[in-house]
Parts: sequence; structure tokens; C-alpha cells
Amino acid sequence: MSDHNWMRQSIVDILQYLPAFLAHSQQFKATNDADSKEHDAVRIDLQDVLDQFYVKSATWGLDRWEELCGISTDKTLSDSVRRSTIIAKLQNPGSVTEVFLTNLINGYIADQQGYIISYPSEYRIEVLYHGGQITDYEKLRTAISTYIPAHIGYKLVTITKTDLEYHGAGTVQCYRKNIVDMSVKYNINVDDSPRYIAGVVVHNYKLIKISGGGNRPWLNLQI
Repeated sequence: MSDHNWMRQSIVDILQYLPAFLAHSQQFKATNDADSKEHDAVRIDLQDVLDQFYVKSATWGLDRWEELCGISTDKTLSDSVRRSTIIAKLQNPGSVTEVFLTNLINGYIADQQGYIISYPSEYRIEVLYHGGQITDYEKLRTAISTYIPAHIGYKLVTITKTDLEYHGAGTVQCYRKNIVDMSVKYNINVDDSPRYIAGVVVHNYKLIKISGGGNRPWLNLQI
């Protein structure tokens, strides 16, 4: 619930406004406690109703906001996603920037980690997001098409990040060993037969001279 500083926040207790000796009467106290409970229920209901007048705090009132904006109601979506969709529909941006589009697309992305890569010279953008996070592809495309400039194209790109390591192993039945001189441009050619796999390891050596001082000779190292 949103803060309503203008309204009472503490629990209603009618007895605090009456003479203290009245609380000693069990019947009078029980009656006023019941009244206090009802007054407090009304206070909470009023605050809840007020919350529905603002998209950022609305809950059960989101249905009315979606109806107002012409958005189909999908209660399988979280309230935060529904609010983002409504806000995107209501606002009228002066210009459609990458920041605006990023906020727009994340209204349809569960982890809200989507981002935009722009290619101005090619008049296109890419929308990147983690796999399995799109809540509704159709609504995402509709939202992008609504706000993106007509001359800009877009592409949805799924990305997957992982820390897994893959290891492979095999048995070598035959091989050919080539010894080559030091080179960073060495090429190895094989035919098109799938029976052969070729590779090359290049070792670069650098000569370092270290002076020992006095009559010590130079020390040559290869690394």
C-alpha cells in the first residue's frame, strides 16, 4: 500500500478521545472497541480505493486501467508487468530514445534485463534478452511497433549466458607431426576428407639480455 500521510496511519481507538474512566465500564469499552474496529476497517478500505487511482499503486484496479487504455487483461502476468504496459501506453514521449525503448521492452521481460543495441548507420536496432524471459511475444512486438520510428527496423535476439565448461576427449589413431620455424603466420592445409583434423601450435621466442654487473657475462634467455 502507498503512503497516505494526509490520513491517519495508526489504528483507530475511539476511547482515546473520551474520558479515561469510561474505559472501566466493560460494556462501554466493548461497544467502543467494536466501533473502533469498524472505523479502522473503513480507513484501510479508503486507502486501498485511493491506491487504485494511481497506476503505480493499483492492484485490483488494474483491470479498469487496462480497459481505459485498450489493453487486453491477462491476469497471468505480474502486477509490475501490467503496470509497465499501462504506463507505456499512457505516456507520450517527446522522442523515442534507447532509454525509452529499454524501459518499454522490459515491461514484457520477466527479469527486466533486456537492452537495446542501436545501429544508426543501418537504421535498425536489436533487442537483446535472456532466453525464456519474454512474457508475451505478441504484445512485445506490438509495443515496439507502436513507438519505434517507421524508418527503423528491429530484431529480437535471444542471448544465453552460462559459466559451464565443456570438456572433450578422444583417441588418436594416427597423426602427422610437422616441425616448423618460428612464425605467427603458419598455415596448415588438409584435404576435405572428414578423417583428418589438423591444428598447429605456434611458439614465439624472445631474446632477453640481462646484465649481471662487474665482470659477469651477459645472460641470454629464451622464453
